[in-house]
Amino acid sequence: MAAAVGQPVERREAIVAGAGPAGLAAAAVLKGRGFDVLVIERGPAVAMRWRERYEGLRLNTMRVFSTLPGYRFGRRYGRYPRREDLVGYLERYAANHGLAVRFETELHRVERADDGGWRLETGGGPLVARYAVVATGYDALPSMPDWPGRDGFAGELIHASEFRAAAPYGGRDVLVVGAGNSGIDIAGHLLDAGARVSVSMRTPPNIFPRDWGRVPLQPLAIVGEYQPAKISDAIGFLLQRGIYGNLAGYGIPRAPEGHESRFRRTLTGPAVDDGFVDALKAGRTRVTAPIERFEGREVVLADQTRLTPDTVICATGYRRGLEPIVGHLDVLRPDGLPICYKGAPALPAAPRLHFAGFWGGTGGQIRWAPIIARKIGRAAARDRKQLEPALTPSSGCRRHINDPAEDRYAGGVAGRPRRAARGGEGAHAPQ
Repeated sequence: MAAAVGQPVERREAIVAGAGPAGLAAAAVLKGRGFDVLVIERGPAVAMRWRERYEGLRLNTMRVFSTLPGYRFGRRYGRYPRREDLVGYLERYAANHGLAVRFETELHRVERADDGGWRLETGGGPLVARYAVVATGYDALPSMPDWPGRDGFAGELIHASEFRAAAPYGGRDVLVVGAGNSGIDIAGHLLDAGARVSVSMRTPPNIFPRDWGRVPLQPLAIVGEYQPAKISDAIGFLLQRGIYGNLAGYGIPRAPEGHESRFRRTLTGPAVDDGFVDALKAGRTRVTAPIERFEGREVVLADQTRLTPDTVICATGYRRGLEPIVGHLDVLRPDGLPICYKGAPALPAAPRLHFAGFWGGTGGQIRWAPIIARKIGRAAARDRKQLEPALTPSSGCRRHINDPAEDRYAGGVAGRPRRAARGGEGAHAPQ
């Protein structure tokens, strides 16, 4: 939507696109450093991607490593919070920091502004800011293979992003495509709901439980992020063999690449098991060859086995979807990820344009949100300090047109605000 002729374009000092964990953390850190920040969000509430995930989903990262800057995640949610716990926490996080969030405002394109800042073309009209943070999500667009005959499949064919709950699939034959993190977790929920589940696997995954006995494995994974990949891989293989034994006889041979090496090469993390392997050993589920094609009611596998599932759920990954937004600025790698995916410094050719939420680690993605947010905050503060001698009271660089209270987040879904809950949260963590 273009601004009307003669109508002033709204200016903010900093604009963050995306109200998920990465975007909210970046906005809170920038606001804490005195920046005038506006968050724009395409959906009607914060944490929309998490709201849309399936029932029963839990974080694979510990609560203590899922806390964002300036507001703790309460102990009452246990070691691994549920999806709805994280959504509630992010609502309270935005309200606690008094973040200005403008909902149902989708970012379409980022252009260079005449004053050296950035012009953001949005569904609600253009916005201009000196600092822009794109935090639209690593999992923005579902990716599904274009198998021959896919469109003619007589059963239900959905992407994992469309899966909402396991209960409706009880008693049905379900083929889950993909033995990665989402596929293994969805398969486990379906088995608990009484579905007959097969998992189609192309590449054998690295698989770990959240805890080995009572010992959480995430701290070990975090240490592994800073070690040479070969050392982390070797430890990972030893752990998998010690925990599960040899799974080759159950259809899952040793992964062709260690978990840390694979992540650094593809940004694909290991699968986290929450009962799937036990079900596999007990004969309650099976692993099959990858899909080759669909033929009417049948799914034909690479080994020419034919299956007739009621439902096929494709846990086949996501794309970033950044090409139409910033692809013309030469800030993306060939795989669609930002070249500067760790927040800061920004590319010299695109100063003050930052990206958040596109990088994680085998120790968890949410854990990186505060790290990247602080890097962006420090970079913006240094840049502003260099700029301040040139600012004048009429420059408008640190002034917004609208009353910031109009966008201040109070919790809930747009149009249905609710007050922030009270409880065991709120003590401020160090910035």
